[in-house]
Amino acid sequence: MKQVAILSIDGGGIRGIIPGTILELIEEKIQEKTQNPQARVVDYIDFVAGTSTGGILGCGMLMPDEIDPTRPKFTMKEVVNLYLENGQSIFSKSLGHKLKSVFGIREEKYPNTNLKKALQTYFGDVYLSELMKPCLFTSYDIESRKAKFFKHGYACQDETHDFYVKDLALATAAAPTYFEAALIQSRFGSKYPLIDGGVFANNPAMCAYAEARKCTFGDIVNPTSKNMLMLSLGTGSVKEEIPYSKAKNFGLAQWIKPLIDVMMSGNSETVSHQLEWLFDAGNNNEGFIRIEPELIHAKPTMDDASKSNMKALREDAIRYVKDNSMKINNLVDKLIKNQSYEDQ
Repeated sequence: MKQVAILSIDGGGIRGIIPGTILELIEEKIQEKTQNPQARVVDYIDFVAGTSTGGILGCGMLMPDEIDPTRPKFTMKEVVNLYLENGQSIFSKSLGHKLKSVFGIREEKYPNTNLKKALQTYFGDVYLSELMKPCLFTSYDIESRKAKFFKHGYACQDETHDFYVKDLALATAAAPTYFEAALIQSRFGSKYPLIDGGVFANNPAMCAYAEARKCTFGDIVNPTSKNMLMLSLGTGSVKEEIPYSKAKNFGLAQWIKPLIDVMMSGNSETVSHQLEWLFDAGNNNEGFIRIEPELIHAKPTMDDASKSNMKALREDAIRYVKDNSMKINNLVDKLIKNQSYEDQ
């Protein structure tokens, strides 16, 4: 019986290399098993959700090809290359910016100039409404003080909710202290001052579940956990302890960095726990698959885009796939089998 296949990708800065690489390897396994070199992961997914770096990955895999808009423009390997080729320039700052920002204290740590250039190169002037599949990306409106969801369904219905993909990607990745808030406008002309959706939904899987519940996918109307297959990808498990002996004397400056890490990992873990129970209650405990590799050699910082750390992130992802080959192969088989129901 066909299930609604949902992909959700966490936020995590340069650590997006991890879920991106895992999806790249899954795509290669799908091509191998189906003997179809043109197969793409997105062919086996019905709904995509992402926060921050997960939003950029989601947008990349959903970009339509200019010649044939029914096919994706990029392979997952090409999407991951956005990080490998542009990571160092995105997370870099001139001496002038360092002095102007007082090394990230008075202003954002990094200018977003190079991030904008990379997003323009990959996404051009494509609109949210033109993406290939139903999707949802998170951000937060700092003036109206409420969550802002970029929804493909809304964008297709109303220009007020339609945005350039490059702009929504900039907004969902505008992590406080790292990048400046993004001021973007919809196709209709409405302006929104936005920051990274990771401040409230670093793991957007529950947002994806709630949105998918309201949608129709072929013969499946308003699906529940009983007829969903959800793949939730993290950006690497971070378990750096915060010693009480130090934390008890932390002030504002000392708490900023560890607090961001706690908020991100805490949200991701809580959402995963809630969804495990939801799918179990729907008698579909194998329908929710959480993949969160351990960071073995890579550093947990979101902005370490050195060549050595990007290589380590990729290697940690590859190692996870190798060490969990049965889990990954079962997932690939599930995706292929699930898609076969729709093709019948």
